[in-house]
Amino acid sequence: MTTNGRHLAIPYDGSKPLKNNTHERYARFRAQALPRMVAFRKAGNVAKNDCNAEANSFRLDKKPGVRERIEYLTRQVQDRLVEKRQRLEERLWSIHEADIGDCFETFEAAKFGTEGKMETDEAGKMLTVRKQRPKLLSDLPADVRKVIEDVIIDKRGNIVPRLYSKAAANKGLRELLNIGRIEPEVNDASRLSDAELIRQLADQAKQLGVKIDLSYDFGQRSDE
Repeated sequence: MTTNGRHLAIPYDGSKPLKNNTHERYARFRAQALPRMVAFRKAGNVAKNDCNAEANSFRLDKKPGVRERIEYLTRQVQDRLVEKRQRLEERLWSIHEADIGDCFETFEAAKFGTEGKMETDEAGKMLTVRKQRPKLLSDLPADVRKVIEDVIIDKRGNIVPRLYSKAAANKGLRELLNIGRIEPEVNDASRLSDAELIRQLADQAKQLGVKIDLSYDFGQRSDE
């Protein structure tokens, strides 16, 4: 749809709140998966008895405008759940792939001898050794700080970060993505026909050296 050369957005069915506040509350309760009669009463509707409440809630549920509003709100809830799930997965992946090395830096420190005296070379230049120290938290990128669970203070006063558990993140990802879940075993015998089941039992008995008599005449007495 265009007006004076401008495109106007066409609203989705049910995207606007209902003018009737009672109907709007009912639609919101129904979008939360509440049963019709429960949503009907919580929205403020009154009926003489359960039979009337059942009939009135059924009509309200199918009422044009109310039905579209319920479907729209339900989609909104589902979309939010998908978005939250995606954010949770991204968070777990960032913890799982975090590198503790991003929190430290290498620097050159003066080299001291066994007597605590700083060592120098023949020219009198100070000798150094490469060491590691934690970076200042304020110097870390925001995405690195987010994977730090807590910090400890070492004997030199350095703030040493500790990352969230990779094992816990791995477990959370596997549960979220349904990886490695053991499906319940299905009893294959329930899928067999009577003939197939008897043939299978006969084969097993033969392998075990057991003599059995199988027939279809279950529960019937043979004539003497």
